[in-house]
Amino acid sequence: MRNYFEGASIRLRALKPGDAEIVARHLQDSEISRRDSYIDWPQSLAEIGKQLEKQDQPGRKDDKALMIETLDGVLLGGVNIQLTDPHNGTFSIGIGLGDRSAWGKGYAKEAMQIILRYMFHERRYQKCNIGVYAFNQRALGLYRRLGFVEEGRLRRVYFTNGEYHDEILLGLTREEFDQHYPQYRAPLEE
Repeated sequence: MRNYFEGASIRLRALKPGDAEIVARHLQDSEISRRDSYIDWPQSLAEIGKQLEKQDQPGRKDDKALMIETLDGVLLGGVNIQLTDPHNGTFSIGIGLGDRSAWGKGYAKEAMQIILRYMFHERRYQKCNIGVYAFNQRALGLYRRLGFVEEGRLRRVYFTNGEYHDEILLGLTREEFDQHYPQYRAPLEE
């Protein structure tokens, strides 16, 4: 038996109480924090734990925070499915690997493929929308390799390191995903 949320090298899993520690380490790397959202004030482990508990009890049914780990249990980062709109069939994803040594090894791509397949083929969503800060070339490259298409740009909406930066808006439809990844449309096994 194979778990739907398991790929060739990673699995997505629910949050656990000990995850606050890795998130705290993640927040210590200011460059990672800057790419994810912004550099925030230092936070206690208890504060981070409370934030994770809130993420695990979303207001929308399909909003979900998950952790990314290797198949042998090494925690790599997290992924948030957010802004889910079942009526219009749209959602967004935020992803981050808190360990720089995990970058460039395909873990984020594999996690995104699992989430996109699930949202498109199991939850009936039809489009994923993502906003990326223009300086985050690593994320832009990942999304473009996944098949996302640039749809627009919000000028000077993000301030960090003394400068304003644009946000690039990207989108991927279910049909575009299926075109890039026809293997996920294989018939069900009997």
